[in-house]
Amino acid sequence: MRFLWLALTVVVACVVAIALVRARRPAAPMAASAAAATGGITAAQPVLGDVQGDVQAQRGTAIALLYASNLQGEYEHCGCPSHPLGGLARRATVIDRARAENAGVLIVDAGDMLLPAGFPGNDHNKTGNKLKAPDASEIERRAQLILSSYARMGVHAVLPAEGDLAIGPRKLLRLLKSLRVPAVASNLMDRAGRPIFERDRIVVVAGVPIGIFGVVQSLSKHQDLWQKWQIQVADPTATARAEIASLKARGAKMIVALLHLGPRGEAAQLLRDAPGINWAVQGHSGAQLETPETVGGARLVEAMSMGKLAGRLDIHLVKGVDGDAATFADKGERAQVLTIIADHRRQLVDIERRAAEDKTDQLRDYYKLRREGITAAIARETELVRKLPNVVAGSWYENRIIPLDESIPDHRGIALLISAYNAESARRAAAGLPVGVAMRDPRAAVPLPPPSASAPASASGAGRPELSTYAGSTACAGCHESAWKIFQTTKHARALSALVPLKRERDPTCVGCHSTGYQVPGGAATIREATTRLKDVGCESCHGPGLAHLTNTDKKRTTQRAVSESVCRGCHTPDQTNGEFEYESFRRAILGRGHGA
Repeated sequence: MRFLWLALTVVVACVVAIALVRARRPAAPMAASAAAATGGITAAQPVLGDVQGDVQAQRGTAIALLYASNLQGEYEHCGCPSHPLGGLARRATVIDRARAENAGVLIVDAGDMLLPAGFPGNDHNKTGNKLKAPDASEIERRAQLILSSYARMGVHAVLPAEGDLAIGPRKLLRLLKSLRVPAVASNLMDRAGRPIFERDRIVVVAGVPIGIFGVVQSLSKHQDLWQKWQIQVADPTATARAEIASLKARGAKMIVALLHLGPRGEAAQLLRDAPGINWAVQGHSGAQLETPETVGGARLVEAMSMGKLAGRLDIHLVKGVDGDAATFADKGERAQVLTIIADHRRQLVDIERRAAEDKTDQLRDYYKLRREGITAAIARETELVRKLPNVVAGSWYENRIIPLDESIPDHRGIALLISAYNAESARRAAAGLPVGVAMRDPRAAVPLPPPSASAPASASGAGRPELSTYAGSTACAGCHESAWKIFQTTKHARALSALVPLKRERDPTCVGCHSTGYQVPGGAATIREATTRLKDVGCESCHGPGLAHLTNTDKKRTTQRAVSESVCRGCHTPDQTNGEFEYESFRRAILGRGHGA
């Protein structure tokens, strides 16, 4: 018994000692772990020496405006770059965290949720090659997934724009109503002049009645679309003035405008010509605003395109809700710069890791340039933080552009929706049915070689004898043995396998850049062919179709030896690489003796 009492005394003493040690620890590590738990937003952490992260400000009525635009059907990150960004499941997690932190949340989207604005024009490349129009049922299936996800997120208002109306106004309206996703489009009318969607709505958030309306552009270049859909588009500015007056008369204390216009200058002009808007979300341009733009009495925000970033505007009302948003203090500029610094530091760590893992040393120059560029950026940004004030008074706002990277876990409910969608896609592909929506061909297509009358009909069923066709990379190996050996060591030779862990190897949005000649004349017409005979980024992706070269008896050149940079940048776009593609370094990585070197 005496031994048991002694043991119990020791245990109690240890527990007390641990508690005292934890109580005496500095708060910084806890802040760091909390930042990690909020998706890597480390704005509250110290940066260097005397530079402190947080900004002192009064607390008041808290509203978090979560905004997006130009999703363009990208429901899931593609996995191409080293830090793949995007995905509805990650965005839903950001929304849930905002709900946990704030008294009120308002969620909006400024349009082009379902398809790119240019769809169904399909003007994908300079040579005029166009993707085959996707199956209508597949367009609707993807629209159903995205809008179902929006319903689960609790989105308060979306603005249907050209990329959404492309599925058909009636079909879109039916989907929105069945899934209970509120849509506002103040200046879209049917032939009889009646609103197709709600003109506006008032949502009470944290006790504040917020009026929301949306307008789309009425540029002449879209007249063919409006006529096709039998839609009339009222003047955006006149509509905005009428909506502001109507919403205020009905008790709205704050006005949020969704503006799907042209370049940002058009949105700014509307804000000047239609005073009374407090906050405006810009769509269509696909740009990114780290710091909101002040126009008249309004603040304008935008969060890039394709769902890679999430916009979050925290609004704190200390003196009340009346008054121009332009008078609110910007608490977020400092926090935003700190977030950028934290992101650059993560990139630096990743570059060091990748450089250490690269046993071939093929990208040595690339890693060196990236390292120097990121280090210089951190130095500039740190100096900027030191100059920004860390105290604000009165009502204030804080804008954050949140990268939807791997530090943000998937929302379970949305992830299940996406998993079910992908499983159905796999089932359809196995049955030979149309799969996915190839909304763009990201390649700058290889110019076709001179027509050859002796070229056989397309192996993919195009039946165009005048067009050269694709032979497949293995057909090149016999004559170009040295080049073939070099090619086999590159990532191009394993491009399709990179999609397998992501379960995207049958998604036409991805397959185009991970196969050879997908849906171009004489190339792979089906997913099956693109993932078998013409899989990976083969010889003909760079040098052009090769079947005429094999069968050519008069030895005229039907392929191209030199490859322009534009061909590479067709797939290595800023969107797909997060701006990390450095042409010369990457080019050297695929060359060798007998293959361009």
